[in-house]
Amino acid sequence: MKKRQKKKNAYKKYIRSIFTGYERMLENTELEELKFSYLNEETLLTRDEHHRIHFTTRDLPNK
Repeated sequence: MKKRQKKKNAYKKYIRSIFTGYERMLENTELEELKFSYLNEETLLTRDEHHRIHFTTRDLPNK
């Protein structure tokens, strides 16, 4: 498989994981935080004091 296709499939899996995690947080109100990462990007799903879910995506520093 070509490198570009592998990267595309990995990104699709990353996005799917985020939304699956979001569904898990909707079903289980005790989950406070989930973290997902892809290459140099990280997405956090967190709850605030009113139990609302927030998405935060940030670039990770290069190593």
